Amino acid sequence: MTARLTLAQARRLALAAQGLHRPRPSAPATARSLVKVFENLHVVQIDSVNVLVRSHYLPFFSRLGPYDRAGLDRLSSRSPRRMLEYWAHEASFIEPQHFDALRLWQHRKWAGAHSMDPEVRGALAERILSVLASSRPLTAAQLTQRLGHVEERRSDQWGWNWNAVQRVVSHLFELGAVAAAGRSPAFERRYALTQHVLPRGLARDGTEDRAEAILELTRRAVEAHGIGTARCFADYFRLPVRATEEALSRLAAEGAVEPVVADGWDARLFMGTGRAIPRAATGRALLSPFDSLVFERRRLERLFRFHYRIEIYTPAQRREYGYYVLPFLLRDAMVARVDLKADRAAGALLVQAAHGEPDAPSDTAVELAAELRLLADWLTLDDVRVAERGNLASALARAVADGARLGNRQASPRVSPVD
Repeated sequence: MTARLTLAQARRLALAAQGLHRPRPSAPATARSLVKVFENLHVVQIDSVNVLVRSHYLPFFSRLGPYDRAGLDRLSSRSPRRMLEYWAHEASFIEPQHFDALRLWQHRKWAGAHSMDPEVRGALAERILSVLASSRPLTAAQLTQRLGHVEERRSDQWGWNWNAVQRVVSHLFELGAVAAAGRSPAFERRYALTQHVLPRGLARDGTEDRAEAILELTRRAVEAHGIGTARCFADYFRLPVRATEEALSRLAAEGAVEPVVADGWDARLFMGTGRAIPRAATGRALLSPFDSLVFERRRLERLFRFHYRIEIYTPAQRREYGYYVLPFLLRDAMVARVDLKADRAAGALLVQAAHGEPDAPSDTAVELAAELRLLADWLTLDDVRVAERGNLASALARAVADGARLGNRQASPRVSPVD
């Protein structure tokens, strides 16, 4: 018999799967707790926008509170790597054991190498691999210097105006021949041969099976989402929907997932078999625009009745809520959204707009003010400044001022290195 959930139960199930259903741990964040969060999410999206902080840092703050970002960097830049960059939900950090499974499904052809003469591309690829075989990890610019290859940057296609070395090394990255050994301070990938980056002992026997690969990835997407449709689970790693549906059928036959109905969510749903549903959700978090809880906008709207779109690429005069807008989760609801910017020169966290949802609870401004203060402290910013834009701005400004008078501050603990 198909299980039936209320929409509130479905929300709590989704929040628990993402580790957002309860208050953050009171103990300082450690390398072990960072790894645990990542193993729970399986994938963390990367984005280059740095108006607040690099987006991949935020999911860990949302779930753990203040932590040392250098500790997270070490997980992807030092051996044995616990996080590896590859294509998943766009450019993302993934678990190394999922690298081969994703490689079978994530070939992309927009990097520009495919427009080159195949002989030229092949010769340049051999030279790049030869250099990386005996060098430290190098960025594309360093590789270009090392190879002595100079080429005019293309300007005919926005976003594709890389030189030949950049295009070919990106192609090798897509194929899995080279991997990212971390990022430079300028957020450029540092490339190395894949066998130099993958942890030792990670088996790569060359007998990859696409059906087994998508079965494993779908299993992890169900774990991370808790509940959803085939489209939701496919979107988690950006996999084909039909192949994901086939994987769900296999998982259902194994007893790993089960069909479920949720009130108010008119879709064919699945949940992980035996997942416990919390009796209440008591957490609080600001969420990155690229947080895995908000990946799939249709799922977010059906679960939380929260319509959310990223307006970074929308012309300023047409933006409804702002440039870099973070949803604010309070208990089991998305209650507000804030447009944030870190003004590092002035040492201030700027709230450029604050909008509350129509049914936001009465303590929204106070809870959001406390969360903003915690975020500012983590980013080593002294002030939180609220602009007069949005229906929540006045109440939030008062709550921020009251919090400042009461000395509502929390220092950011450090993170121990990975063993």
